[in-house]
Parts: sequence; C-alpha cells; structure tokens
Amino acid sequence: MKIVFLLLSLLAPCAAGQTPLLSLPVHVHLMRSSSQPRMQTTLTENAVRDIFSEVNAIWSHAGIRFDIVAIHLLQALDLPPKKWFVRDRNWVKAAIPAAQFNTAAIDVCFVRDMGPNGFFYGEPVVVCEMPEFTKVSGGSDNPVARVAAHELGHVLFLKHRQDHTNLMASGRNGVSLNHQEIRDARTRAMQILSQWRLP
Repeated sequence: MKIVFLLLSLLAPCAAGQTPLLSLPVHVHLMRSSSQPRMQTTLTENAVRDIFSEVNAIWSHAGIRFDIVAIHLLQALDLPPKKWFVRDRNWVKAAIPAAQFNTAAIDVCFVRDMGPNGFFYGEPVVVCEMPEFTKVSGGSDNPVARVAAHELGHVLFLKHRQDHTNLMASGRNGVSLNHQEIRDARTRAMQILSQWRLP
C-alpha cells in the first residue's frame, strides 16, 4: 500500500494537462586542488545555478527536473600527476573523495579540464567546464549545461545515440530526446525516487 501511495504521489500532475513532473535532488561539488590545476573548477555557485536552469530547460520536455539541494567545495585527493597511459576519466575519478557523496541525491562534480567532456560510470557525474563540441542546429547555447544534461541522461540509463541533434549524441550540443528515451528516463527516475524515499 505504501509503494502504491508513493508512486501515485510521484505521478501527480505538475499542471493540468501536462506530464507529471519528476524532481530528482542533486548535490553539486565544485572541485578544488592546490596541486592539480586541471581538477580545480573556476565555476561559481551562481554559474552552477545558471547551468542547471539550462539543464532543466532541456529535461523539461521529459517532465524531469534536477533540483540542487546543496553546492559544496570539495577538495580533491592529492594524487601523483597523471601518467600518459592512464585514462583521464580514471585519474579524475580516483581524485574525487567518494566518502563525501550523498546516498539520497545525485552527486555532480565540476572540474576545470579533462579529456572527456564528462562521464558517468557510477557515482559521481563529472562535468568539465571547458568542453569540446560541435554545434548542431537547435542545440544548447551553454555547452557545460548540455554536457551536464547528457551525463544525467546516463544516470537515467540512456545510452549514446548517433543522431547529431539528440541529447545523447557524443561531442555535440543537441538536446532532443525521442519518445522512447523519455519513457525510459521517466521510468528510471521513478525507480530512483522510490529507492530513496522508502525506508
């Protein structure tokens, strides 16, 4: 009975005639490092809030919202400099102290510079503030927001697509989602919320 009530509350319409809004909490971590300049983001709290305004504009078509519940400075672990044969994403993830993560929110870390624009393969989402991308028609004007929205798509179990205007295309600034992706993302969002809210 409790599960039924929870799912009904998650599906309550956000406005008459609209798709019910699913809100996922996000903890943002602004990475700091005195020894590794590439790890230290220059983004401010206001810049992050602007980024998530664009992220939510992108995801509004799916009726999904990512709500910032906290923004913290997070000191990177003091690792040796990256060796040429070590993948950037592995080195960056190893430098992020996972003990600081929240178990009832999506953790998003911003770093200054790294090889990939962003990545997610288990907590956290990591986003580079200096992404490289190719513009497409109708794409996002904020490349960092688009990278964040793309990586949050992976949190919702969406896979890469070859369609250049799609949010899940790599190295582009497209923002579109097809009907199946929207259904899949909403299903996963509801699963995440039910896991966090049930004792």
